[in-house]
Amino acid sequence: MPDKHSYKLTYNQAAERWIDALPMGNGRLGAMVYGHANIDRIQLNEDSLWYGRFIDRNNRATLAKLPDIQRAVLDGRLEEAEDLISRYMIGAPSTMRHYEPLGELDVALNVQTPFVMGWLPNSDGVESYRQELDLTTGVQTITHKKDGVTFTKEIFISHPDQVMAMRIKADKPGAIRLVAQMDRCRIFDEKTPDHRRPGKFSRGGGWAGMLLDHNHTISADTLLIAGNAAGVEFAGAVRAETDGVLDDPYTMLSVSGASYVTLYLAAATENREADPTAAVLAALDRAVSMGYETIKARHIADFESLMSRCTLALGEEPDAPTDVRIDRASKHELKGGSDPALAALYFMFGRYLMVAGGRADSYALNLQGIWCHEFIPSWDSKYTININTQMNYWPAETTNLSETHMSMFALIKAMREKGLETARVMYGCRGAVCHHNTDLYGDCAPQDVYLASTSWTTGGAWMALHLWEHYRCTLNLAFLREWYPVMRDFALFFVDFLIEDKDGALVTCPSLSPENRYILPNGHDTPICAGPAMDNQILRALFSACIEADKLLGLNDELAPVFVKTASRLPKNAIGSKGQLLEWREEVPEMTPGMGHISHLWGAYPGDEINWKDSPDLLDAARTSLKLRVDHGAGHGGWPLAWYICEHARMLNPEAAGLDIDQMMVSNGSRNFMNGGWHVFQIDGNLGATAGIAETLIQSHTGIIHLLPALPPHWLDGEAKGLVARGAVTADMVWRDGGLTRASLTPAKDGALQVRASLSNVIANGADVPTRKTEWGFSFDAKGGTTYILS
Repeated sequence: MPDKHSYKLTYNQAAERWIDALPMGNGRLGAMVYGHANIDRIQLNEDSLWYGRFIDRNNRATLAKLPDIQRAVLDGRLEEAEDLISRYMIGAPSTMRHYEPLGELDVALNVQTPFVMGWLPNSDGVESYRQELDLTTGVQTITHKKDGVTFTKEIFISHPDQVMAMRIKADKPGAIRLVAQMDRCRIFDEKTPDHRRPGKFSRGGGWAGMLLDHNHTISADTLLIAGNAAGVEFAGAVRAETDGVLDDPYTMLSVSGASYVTLYLAAATENREADPTAAVLAALDRAVSMGYETIKARHIADFESLMSRCTLALGEEPDAPTDVRIDRASKHELKGGSDPALAALYFMFGRYLMVAGGRADSYALNLQGIWCHEFIPSWDSKYTININTQMNYWPAETTNLSETHMSMFALIKAMREKGLETARVMYGCRGAVCHHNTDLYGDCAPQDVYLASTSWTTGGAWMALHLWEHYRCTLNLAFLREWYPVMRDFALFFVDFLIEDKDGALVTCPSLSPENRYILPNGHDTPICAGPAMDNQILRALFSACIEADKLLGLNDELAPVFVKTASRLPKNAIGSKGQLLEWREEVPEMTPGMGHISHLWGAYPGDEINWKDSPDLLDAARTSLKLRVDHGAGHGGWPLAWYICEHARMLNPEAAGLDIDQMMVSNGSRNFMNGGWHVFQIDGNLGATAGIAETLIQSHTGIIHLLPALPPHWLDGEAKGLVARGAVTADMVWRDGGLTRASLTPAKDGALQVRASLSNVIANGADVPTRKTEWGFSFDAKGGTTYILS
């Protein structure tokens, strides 16, 4: 059986690159901790710090030209359509607001003149160094010895009390001399001037501090920074509490003769607080009045309650640092999957990122969560909603972190408000629409001038389906009643927007299959089309969700029969000459056969209309399509590989899913699992892969709870606790030698459960439960709150 896993990231040296630092957070305040002993750097984010306020970018010229664009697409005059789209369907300006970092906290311990130009974090001359991040408690501990003194540093970021707390202790009285500063500076790799590549911090001169309006002490124990990001005021402050002597150099905090120093840090912006500086100082006052131990205890109780809900143990956990284990796996030194516990640690790290990165009262996880180090980030570190933002929340329900989904719903609410106006102004349609990006403010106008993504109108519809997914996993009718109008508006837009093609089908037009292109007979490549497979799959799912919600809520919505009729006229999924699922309405040559996006497979995952039970022929076609992508070089890492894990699990292919997971763990380009293999951290890859691991263990998209549907063959012994199936059922499982030996199902509501598993004897409260044999397994009647044991 698997041993008890510690769920800790451990290292014998500090991070040298940003991507290797350890992420911490409370949903609002994020930190990347390098962990150095002498001069440490903690790079900071605040989730509401976006550059600039909302701007109305809706194009007033689109509506008049839309019929011309649609006719050109349907007539096959695609180069003409591209020209019209590039002129009349672009946002004004073409780019929405972007996310940016708060700055950094730099802490020097017993170092003379630490912050002169050109300084770098370092741990020179230390012994017995260890860095450890406990994923269960959200507490990082760093210990080292220098000059005969042992130093211990603890760091955590509290959600209950909205502060980062750091305590440095020495085992000898008066052994600490500490200097701390805050700043905002850019990050450069030592080996290249390209600032987009994560690397060490360095300074090019005094310009680094010009990104702040204020950076000085307001008392000997408190250092304040403040600034303005194109109209968004922000502030951050750090306060010291110590048994040593506080000096006041005005530009930094200075402590000497101490046996301990505690630093509290808080941050805020005008996007959340009317007076960010006052809010920050009030948070620090509360923290000091409560004291470190009280705040720590409150933090652990909060963090651990979320992390302990769902766990995964696989085999035995080796006694080796995390980076060593990853390195061994990447070099295939552990052939045959002899460290399956690494996958369990990866899974728990993904859940950790969800808990640390987003809570119900925070903003939604963007492309980098709350761990961004660039002032002009890649893809603006905003919300890309043709896959990335949705992938961030794939694990929210199945891995028992439903509350974290709420921040995404708040974003959808903002999108609906702005999307109503975009639909009216740009398309003359009822309902709400959002294209392939949005920002903190819910901007729904087209983003960029990129034909393979800009004019796509189905992003909001996909986002709205997360509301339905939350209902399916919780059966919370009050939630559904509150959010049905939002789903309805995103569906209503397409009632007006869809047009009839030459075959009489209703199609999205203009559209595209993100972010792919095909080749026309004249050799020209284009992404522009009408009614691609992904659009049809998403819209069928959204119309179906609205129809079902209307029945559940007893609304008798006048739009329900309209949704039924509209859905029936959408193009059906089709199979091509190679046995593949067609991406476009007709079989056309792809420009990039190894494209990372697999948009046409949406119906298999995260959708469910293509599945082993109801549409096996289409699932076979999806298998062929995925193989064609992989055979042409797709899926070596990042979010595409994460999506492939989920797809292979849904295709009931444990071997492929297991290989994908192994590859995902070692292709990150970091020592801490962070998805930075393309030199840019994207949190979607981590979270998509976490969802994929869950999908190998439990599936419920067919209405059947399927236990261990795609268990990787080298995960011989394992235990999973707290996974969630649709129908609001919590599942625990134990397996040995690849076979299920025990499972428990605990439904939240009364009702019949359908189960597909190798175990069929059901016991509740010590008594046998009658079961009924079904085509795919068995079913039984269950009472909410009762635990049913399968043995």
